[in-house]
Amino acid sequence: MKKLTFILFSICILLVGCKNKKTIVNDNIFNSDLPEAVAKVFSPNQISSGLNDRDLAISPKYDELFYCILEEPHFTIVHIKMDANGVWGKPQIAPFSGKFNDCEPMFSPDGKRLYFCSNRPLENSGKEKDYDIWYVDRTPHGWSSPVNIGLPINTSKNEFFPSLTNNNTLYFTSASMKIMRAKFKNGKYLEPELLSDSINTKVGEYNAVVAPDESFLIYTSHGWPNDMGQGDLYISFKKTDETWTKAKNLGKGVNSPYTEMSPSLSPDGQYLFFASNRSLNLNDRSPNLTFEDLQKKAMHYDNGRFNIFWVDIKELIGSLK
Repeated sequence: MKKLTFILFSICILLVGCKNKKTIVNDNIFNSDLPEAVAKVFSPNQISSGLNDRDLAISPKYDELFYCILEEPHFTIVHIKMDANGVWGKPQIAPFSGKFNDCEPMFSPDGKRLYFCSNRPLENSGKEKDYDIWYVDRTPHGWSSPVNIGLPINTSKNEFFPSLTNNNTLYFTSASMKIMRAKFKNGKYLEPELLSDSINTKVGEYNAVVAPDESFLIYTSHGWPNDMGQGDLYISFKKTDETWTKAKNLGKGVNSPYTEMSPSLSPDGQYLFFASNRSLNLNDRSPNLTFEDLQKKAMHYDNGRFNIFWVDIKELIGSLK
């Protein structure tokens, strides 16, 4: 926690005082007012921008961010990188994104690989495919060309939201909106298996992030009776016998009557990031509304589109075990 607090505070100082460096000048890119038990908007007006922002991935060194912007019908992955002087650059389209629909980036625990979903064509096919899981590798010259992870993970149907453990077990969402797991053995993935009814219901589950040590799983579900609205985040813990505890709702500090999805974890495990389209009632109409006011409200981050939120998850996880 101390490491992340220091880094985020340093980022704020850099961003506030960098006018002469001609980089982003915005107090709200990274807010030094760290969240506690109640979720807050992450980087309002910059990363949470008034567009549909979701799927945040943070590198283990806290020097690189990827996230997705959804503007129907397009998904695009955005990239922000810190330079050698500790100064953040401007958001850019990720070097491997922009032409096809790309979403749900997720770093491997060591930061050497970035997984994501895409409907891009398979090599030499020239024809857009269903959504598959792809990855790019970090190289001395940037990120590699995208590689399709292939069988038995990818099929003729959709696969979404990859999340990787320290031992390369891959969790993902199937086309039938269920949470799947594929173990890695002898240099290849085994046939994916459906997680038990402690996690999957008859209604629908998706967007599962697994702790690197595989101790817990956080995901969106619409199938449990204590759902607060339009899909909540739930947690399940892995037991010593390799089975999972019955999923528990993360509660009012995280969930709302709206949709919560796209969870991810800070590299130190202290913070949970997720997307929600909840309203904070910060964008109320004035009785003397002008057209210019209307335009500003349409692009305000509290406009009913998805924002990225973050919350301190450590104590909550302990209380739910």
